[in-house]
Amino acid sequence: MSRSAVREIQVSGIRVQRGQVVVPTQIGDPLHGMLSCLAAPLVAGWLRSKGRQVALAELPRSDDDTAEGDALLFLATCPQQDGSTAAIAAAAAPGDGLSAATARGAVEDWAAVSASRTLLIAGTPWCDGALRAASYARTTAAEHLGCGRKVHLLKPAAIPPEAAAELAEKGMVISSSLNDVESGDVVVFPAHGVTAETRAEAAQRGITVVDATCPFIAAAQTAARRVADRGHQLVLIGQPGQAATPGILSHAPGHITVVESPGGTATLRVNDSRQLSYLLQPGMAFEAGAPIVAALRSRFPAVKAAVPAETCYAPSDRAGTVYAIAAGSDLMLILGDPQSADTRQLCGQARNAGTHVQVLSDASELRPEMLASVHTIGMAESTSAAAGLATQVTAALSGLGRLTIARRQLVTEKTSFTAEAPPVTAEAQATNGAASPANASSANTAPASTAPANTASANTAPANTAPPNGAAASAGHHSLTSEGDSQTTQVDAGIPQPR
Repeated sequence: MSRSAVREIQVSGIRVQRGQVVVPTQIGDPLHGMLSCLAAPLVAGWLRSKGRQVALAELPRSDDDTAEGDALLFLATCPQQDGSTAAIAAAAAPGDGLSAATARGAVEDWAAVSASRTLLIAGTPWCDGALRAASYARTTAAEHLGCGRKVHLLKPAAIPPEAAAELAEKGMVISSSLNDVESGDVVVFPAHGVTAETRAEAAQRGITVVDATCPFIAAAQTAARRVADRGHQLVLIGQPGQAATPGILSHAPGHITVVESPGGTATLRVNDSRQLSYLLQPGMAFEAGAPIVAALRSRFPAVKAAVPAETCYAPSDRAGTVYAIAAGSDLMLILGDPQSADTRQLCGQARNAGTHVQVLSDASELRPEMLASVHTIGMAESTSAAAGLATQVTAALSGLGRLTIARRQLVTEKTSFTAEAPPVTAEAQATNGAASPANASSANTAPASTAPANTASANTAPANTAPPNGAAASAGHHSLTSEGDSQTTQVDAGIPQPR
């Protein structure tokens, strides 16, 4: 839309103070009827960046005449996906030339970048383990509501902000340690788990515990304890600052070394490489851990995976989703706190696709120049994003023209392989024809006593470490699905597997 498409209208029924600009959230327009102003947060943010005092208000009617009104309105319109019309508008007081010029500039700049676009949205930033913990906490809070027993959720409470707000309404308290827990209270362990010391203290004090530890993290803790019990050494591939690290380390004190880069393997001191195992920390993508595993195997060829059967694909799926969306976009929006580790990680994954990245902690931070010549926008939420931010940004973008929305999510699906018996040829039947039925049966059936004892345990996760539905998968086969698209594309992400 051109800047010349902006109309200047005298309006009544609204009071604007000198030095102030009013951004309408809804306008009664004589040509189009009642118009929504979904881009109002964008206009308001632009004006505030120019030092203007801004107020948002409804404008029930506007009069397109030359008579003196209560305010001077600058208005542009753009079509919506559903066939309706939206407005981009700002109003200033009559005679306030500076505010009027700023108001016109805001509308002109946003009108200039209004266009039909496609928005590709990544799936939720919350893995099944976090959502499972939120569900446990929600159920526990509901069961003890009004019974006089305080319910605590131990930090780090890695749950969606909407769930946190709901739990606060039900009286749940987020506590940093068991020091805040009194006798008779109920404690929910978080998805990232707790240290062995915290678990022992809770048992000693007789505290009622609801264990919402992610099954993958629980499996990692168990694996660390097994390694320590054997007197072996364990390399934990991950980052010391991650929330799950203290809990894993506490189960094998003195036996674990955290390595966060390939170079870190060069300083490892190992007594016997045959007694060395490694563990990829749950929450770390395979793509990030693969170079470290390769460096570790290069130096210690006998090293083996501590938990070959327990695999969390959620981090790799999320990284693959962000990369795929960014690769198909002109601009990638990352929603969340710019200082959060998760936001920075998402930015790095998106930049690896060669796409320009913009971090937004609020919808009003978007600027017209960011959207110039942009036709496809990617968007991914950080775990630090405020509740409802993705919805707000989507609504604001839809106020700039027709917006086609698609959600994309890379999902690793768990499969199993069953070997089929080869077909029996006529020659084989003739050769075996002299064998008695009894002999034929015994020749093709393995005696029960000779079946491998560990077959079930090698291929079936223990009941207490089984991942939530859809959280785990087997090697290397993924589906990248787009809601709103007519097809599903199968892709091979080349993820290295535990050996």
